[in-house]
Amino acid sequence: MLLLAAAAGLVLNRRSPQRPNVLLITIDTLRADRVGAYGHREPTTPVLDALAARGVRFASAQSASPLTGPSHATLLTGHYPPVHGVRDNARFTIGARSTTLAERLSRLGYQSAAFVAAFPLAGAFGFGRGFAVFDEGLVPAAQSGQVAERPADAVAGAALPWLQAAAARDDAPFFAWVHFFDPHQPYAPPEPLRARFADPYDGEIAFVDSQVGRLLEVLRRAGVEERTIVIVVSDHGESLGEHGESTHGLLLYEATLRVPLLMAGPGVPAGRVVEERVGTIDVLPTLLGLLGQPLPEGLHGRDLRPSLAGRELRPEPLYAESLYGRLNCRWAPLRAWTHGDLKLIAGQRDELFDLATDPAERDDLAAVRAPDTTRLRGALERALAAMAPGGDRASPAALSATQAESLRALGYVAGGGGGGALDAPGLPDPRDRVATLERLRVLGGAAGEAAPAALAEALSLARSDADNPLVHELVVGLAVRTGQLALAAEALGRFVELVPERVEAREQLGSLLRSLGRLEEAERELRRAVAESPAGATGVRVALADTLIARGSLPEAEALLDGVLARERDSRAALLAQARLKQAQDRGGEALALLEAVAEAGGNDQEALLALAEAYAQAGRPRASLQVAERVLSVSPAHPWALGLAGHALAVEGRRAEALALLQDALRAGPRRSQVWSRLAAGFEAAGEPGLATRCRVAARTAP
Repeated sequence: MLLLAAAAGLVLNRRSPQRPNVLLITIDTLRADRVGAYGHREPTTPVLDALAARGVRFASAQSASPLTGPSHATLLTGHYPPVHGVRDNARFTIGARSTTLAERLSRLGYQSAAFVAAFPLAGAFGFGRGFAVFDEGLVPAAQSGQVAERPADAVAGAALPWLQAAAARDDAPFFAWVHFFDPHQPYAPPEPLRARFADPYDGEIAFVDSQVGRLLEVLRRAGVEERTIVIVVSDHGESLGEHGESTHGLLLYEATLRVPLLMAGPGVPAGRVVEERVGTIDVLPTLLGLLGQPLPEGLHGRDLRPSLAGRELRPEPLYAESLYGRLNCRWAPLRAWTHGDLKLIAGQRDELFDLATDPAERDDLAAVRAPDTTRLRGALERALAAMAPGGDRASPAALSATQAESLRALGYVAGGGGGGALDAPGLPDPRDRVATLERLRVLGGAAGEAAPAALAEALSLARSDADNPLVHELVVGLAVRTGQLALAAEALGRFVELVPERVEAREQLGSLLRSLGRLEEAERELRRAVAESPAGATGVRVALADTLIARGSLPEAEALLDGVLARERDSRAALLAQARLKQAQDRGGEALALLEAVAEAGGNDQEALLALAEAYAQAGRPRASLQVAERVLSVSPAHPWALGLAGHALAVEGRRAEALALLQDALRAGPRRSQVWSRLAAGFEAAGEPGLATRCRVAARTAP
């Protein structure tokens, strides 16, 4: 009997983990005052409200940054940005000085998984450190200037099976981090929430709330709700027009810094409201305390468990920063220091607010309460010196051209991304340039008929704010959209002058110069980009090889491509360049065989298919060219090169009426590349339209 009892005890212990499970839910861009438990009158958050009722609600929680990457890095490390090193979205990586929550809990035997929905939280930026499973599903933005997001139901759908399996295990507790992005602009809630809420921002919040409910329901059904610590917090808020800012990122007012913070589960009493001011910096040490772990040295936050027990918290100052203006626009950095109800915002000038009497921060007290301003400014400077003893500097990681393009495709303007010392005299204060940034964001989304006027306005802004890299990058994008590639090259050259460390921008400049036929300049820029890139960077080496092919330096191009393919044998970009090299070496048969293999392996990769269709056309195989072009047209019906290839093939086969219809469609689609114009010229010639053929040949001589 004693042996049976002992055995039963062992089973009981295995089924009752010593430590609770942890579910951390972060909701992007959620203002505290849009949550019902925080006083919002619209029924947006019944799930979060119920969670607040069974746990603790922190009435005044402050984020460390109004940007997704830096704020999440603070939440997950317990360090402020000058220490963890993530100072802006997507260009910075969590530094070696910081240990992530996942790393800490994995060492304690936790099963761990993360499910994120936005590019700034990609594992490449350090957010995957410590997680056994890191699930990131990134979908390109539907339109230029929009932000991509994995919708909340897709994030929850990815997380639910893992949660169910983890909850069923009896040998280890779990830690899951689930990040929802939907309240981020553009606000586009699904039906029926779109029709139900007059404000689409509320509709997106309600959508996320329903998906949080799906996660919590898994805990209930698995019988682990009572032994799971649940934390729900936002990374930052949304200005919604306050202080002239429509969204977030630039300013440090409460509209973007005050966030909801809810906790429930073991060790957390039900129905309590903590009124004292706290920060998201306090989440990690509080969680470690709830798990019975000693606090590591060097954390900036504090253990909030005394407040959970109803004891008063001693006020601790809270730090926040926005370097968006500094790193992207060459404007001054903004930093905030909040102690009790007094909040200092320091830039090229100081602002002081009493949040108890002026929560909307309309009454600047910096002058009338000069001693308080001086005291808080001194405390901020001392804290910054302690966090960054050698001076506050930003150290961005180099992005490849592919990553930079992904960033733009995901709706993030890449901006300057400059590094080095952050504080310099004479920089414009971002609070004086809010309207400029708002206008840049609008112009960045201009397309079609609106693009030329947007370009003219962007050029005017570039003249008035000549040292702002973001303005010049905007000009580049609009100039490309309107077919003014020489102007794009000029603006990109100025951008590279301002931010010479942006290797991917130099690569882009070299490729643009090549397309303009300025081969010597292109080679110079690309050689420098190769020298400044990591050894494994593929894109820039392929770009240099293509330039060398165009200049006739075939042996060097071949050696360069061989080196790339030795490291990355399946690189489609390198294989396509190798096919172009073989064509330049008069090895057309080998080039065609290679293109066939690349196109087959690439599925519907349009670049590979178009290169193959062009090769078939050059080899006198119109039917094969038509079949491949039609594959592209099935996905992109208005692609001018595919239309030109298909039209040429039909004309060669004598199907003149069909050919002319496609060739005219190609003209209307607005071809830009010389190669496309040449194919159209051949197509019109074969269809018996010499006048149009001549027009296309002239365009081919002037096009890039």
